[in-house]
Amino acid sequence: MSLLSTNILGLNRQFARLGLTAETSAFTNQVRFASKKAGGSTKNNRDSAGRRLGAKKVGGQPVIPGNIIYRQRGTHFYPGENVGMGKDHTLFALESGWVQYYQDPAKDKKFWKRTYVGVTLHKDEVLPTPLNEPRRRAFRMIDTAAYKRELDQSRKEALEELASLEKVVQA
Repeated sequence: MSLLSTNILGLNRQFARLGLTAETSAFTNQVRFASKKAGGSTKNNRDSAGRRLGAKKVGGQPVIPGNIIYRQRGTHFYPGENVGMGKDHTLFALESGWVQYYQDPAKDKKFWKRTYVGVTLHKDEVLPTPLNEPRRRAFRMIDTAAYKRELDQSRKEALEELASLEKVVQA
C-alpha cells in the first residue's frame, strides 16, 4: 500500500471512531468559494469639482462696475459696450447699468452670428446702437462749485495759520 492510501485509511479509521462516515465528513463534502470577487485596482477614479461656468447676470439685470456677467471657457459670448473680458474670457461690467445680450450684424460682416454682451446706462436703451449715432457714455463731472468752496476754505485756514505763526515770531 502506498503512503497516500494509508493516510486516507487512517483518516477513515479516525472518522469511524468519531462516528462519521467518509460521505458525511466535513473534509470531503465541503467546497469553499470566495465570498468576494477579487478586487483589481483602477486608475480612473478621480474627478474634479465643476468650475461653475455660465451666466451670472442675465438680460435686464442691474450691474455695477466689476460684476461678473458671464464665466466661460473660450469666447462663447463677446464683450460689447461697457463690458470687459478677463484673461480667462470672463465678461465683467465696466460701468453701472443693465445687462443686454445682442447680435450686431454691422460690427462684423463675416461673423454676424456673434453674440455680444453689453451694459446700457439706462434701462430703456437698446443695443446695438446704430452706426450714425454716438455711443452713450457715463460722464461723471465733479461739482465745481463744491470744489471751489473746499479750495477757498483750505486757503483761508492756511492763511490763518500763517498769520498766527507770524504773530508768534514777532512776539
